[in-house]
Amino acid sequence: LKMSTKLKNGQSRYQSKAKVVTIKKFQLLTLVKTTDRLNDAAFEKHGDAYLEFPVIVQGDGSPSDVFNLYLLKKLEQTIQYDFKTFASIAYQLVDFQRFLEDEQLDCLKFHKLKQSNAIFKYRTRLIEQANAGLISARSASNRINAVVNFYRFLVTEDLVDHQRYGIPFKDVYKYIAVDNEFGARRKMAIKSHDLAIHVPAKAQNSEAIVDGGELSPLTVEEQAVVLKALQKSSREYQLMFYLALFTGARLQTICTLRIKHLIGCESDSYGFIRLPVGAGTGVDTKFQKPMTLLIPNWLVQDLKIYINSEQARLRRQKSNYGDSDENYVFLTKLGTAFYTSKAEQQELTEQIKASDSFGARLKLYEGEAVRSYLKVVLLPEIRLIDPQFKSFKFHDLRASFGMNLLESQLQHLPEGHSAMTAVEYVQARMGHRNISTTLQYLNYKSRLQWRSKIQHEYESSLMKYVMSYANLAGELS
Repeated sequence: LKMSTKLKNGQSRYQSKAKVVTIKKFQLLTLVKTTDRLNDAAFEKHGDAYLEFPVIVQGDGSPSDVFNLYLLKKLEQTIQYDFKTFASIAYQLVDFQRFLEDEQLDCLKFHKLKQSNAIFKYRTRLIEQANAGLISARSASNRINAVVNFYRFLVTEDLVDHQRYGIPFKDVYKYIAVDNEFGARRKMAIKSHDLAIHVPAKAQNSEAIVDGGELSPLTVEEQAVVLKALQKSSREYQLMFYLALFTGARLQTICTLRIKHLIGCESDSYGFIRLPVGAGTGVDTKFQKPMTLLIPNWLVQDLKIYINSEQARLRRQKSNYGDSDENYVFLTKLGTAFYTSKAEQQELTEQIKASDSFGARLKLYEGEAVRSYLKVVLLPEIRLIDPQFKSFKFHDLRASFGMNLLESQLQHLPEGHSAMTAVEYVQARMGHRNISTTLQYLNYKSRLQWRSKIQHEYESSLMKYVMSYANLAGELS
């Protein structure tokens, strides 16, 4: 594992010790009073404070003037600062910096012969590395694009003598066909360059549904095995998995659900509570798309019992929000979020910016604990029941919900209605922007002959493995 990490971040592909250093809180200063000693000079803060700002350090330990100037210029032109975007650019450029140091090349020197330019040689090296399987074609492509953007900046800011030999690459326009949500196709021009590295198209996996990654729905029998294995898990994980499987919610939505959203909610005549999620609700969705999540009443009751339990209270007491209804429904043992909501990210950022300390770190979570729990704890437990059980992702539970829902809708289609009625219902429940995503579920069903022994609703055949208080009380027998 160590080797692959080293390969990925370039340490073992280059001799150079150039690296990216992150400044926890970065703020530009303006010199307002000069003296003969730097310590006595007066500065005032200029502009915003930026958290987790990356700086490129050369192999000899000194900062790289030209790359850091580029990052600062980019910062000046940025409307919405996102530290992940900047980290990504910095890691692309430090790879180029290592290459330059190893080959003793000057990136600011342009040659008449294009092949002599540093960027051309770097492109050749990236293609060699991709062919040798050291990096993916996608990484090679991203790296050359990042370096071309850097050179575009050098030219527009007049930092290099490009008048004499011209620019080391040519801008070209590529046209791609784009379909809008109504199926109308148009051509769109995309600015590219003549040093672009081709990325071969990924072979379509016919056994997957493309819905935020390649998803493989579990059959009803497999879902039953998962639920059986879950009976040994802690209550938090049981309920998180139930939410994914019985509502189709994404991990991000489940983990940013707050207590206040469940208090005082009434179920509709079908036995569901309707929960608005997405923009403006405080519960995050993909791209903050507003939608309504339908949660079965039995699950809402279980969630309320859990919220009032001692173990949930203890977790809340350790957390940022304390024991209040503002808190998340689910927290880790340490009282941290499983997934930091957009709202909390904003609050934490403002706090760190407002404080005088320059040492506070912005710590964000993105569901890592749940994914690692599935892999390390739950899968081995599942394989005790079924040694041949395939590996699956938490997100596959969402696809399983989609298939269960489609199956049950098709079985209960009113007379004279087409399958599209069922598909449209599934689209609304899953919050798919385009119906083409939902149609994959129908195609998948016909392709793989989705077989299950569902007599009534899919829930009834899975319910016997769900550890629900309603179930134990005999309400769902």
